[in-house]
Parts: sequence; structure tokens; C-alpha cells
Amino acid sequence: MTDHNSTLTAEVRVPMSKDIGGPAKVEEIPLPPPELWGELENSAESEAESEGPAAPKPAPEPVKEIAQLDFVEATVKRVPLDFPFRLDGKVVEDIPVRRMTAGRVDQFLKEHPNGFSSFDVYAAMTGYPAAVLRGLMAEDGEKVTDAALDFLPPAIRRAFDMPAS
Repeated sequence: MTDHNSTLTAEVRVPMSKDIGGPAKVEEIPLPPPELWGELENSAESEAESEGPAAPKPAPEPVKEIAQLDFVEATVKRVPLDFPFRLDGKVVEDIPVRRMTAGRVDQFLKEHPNGFSSFDVYAAMTGYPAAVLRGLMAEDGEKVTDAALDFLPPAIRRAFDMPAS
């Protein structure tokens, strides 16, 4: 650190390429006056860096118990496929679409804190991976989607900004 005419400066190496350890030039940059250094305190960040990698994020809260209720009305719609397919050696001729319980909606939203696609929702409602549902022929995909939309939970409908059907 140098003091030219009472302006404090520091010498820094500025890379001249993206290669680590590649050529660099040395530049002098001005520093704030010492009386402002307290406002720039970042020792907490330095301490965290010196302790090694950041601590892992806390695990999501465990799933609370969800009672298995015997609903009076049907909560599953079986969608017959125009184009059955084989999956894991078994022929799939229909796709069950299930209504989600309040607890399952809560769990789903916690599993997807950074957002989700409609196929993530359909996967939760059918038990089939989103990739399998995307692989359906368009006609079958539309029938499964229509059935799922009929059962779409309000909290998820709001996430997609969709009107109630």
C-alpha cells in the first residue's frame, strides 16, 4: 500500500486472460480514507472463508404424517391410452391421475422451492416420472393433462396463475 499525496492506493494483479496463472498486469487502485474502513468491514466473510467450505444447507423439514382417508368420492381417474407402451417390461394401458391431499401439496411445494413445471405436477399426480409423461403421444398426453387439470390443487393452480375450472 502506498501513499501518494495522502491518497492511499494498493497494487493489484489484473488478469489479462481467462487462464488461471496466465499473464497479469499490476495496477494501482485508490483506497478509501482510513476513517471509512470500519464501514467496509467484511471480516465475517473472511472468517467464513478461512474455515473452509460453507456449511451445507439445512435439510428440508421432514414430512409430517399424512392420514390415509377413505374418501367417499372418487379421487382417482384412470385415463385409457390410445397408444399403450411398455415400461420396465410391463404394458401400460392407462394412467391413473390422483387428486393430491393437502399434505401432499405441502410436501410437493417444499420439494420444489425454486419452482416447478406442469409435468412435475403431473408426475406427482400420476406416479409416473415427468420424462415418461413427456414421452406420451400428444393425444394421450392431452387426455392425461386434461384429467390432471380437473384435479389440480388450488395452491398449485395459483402458482401457474390459472383460473379455476
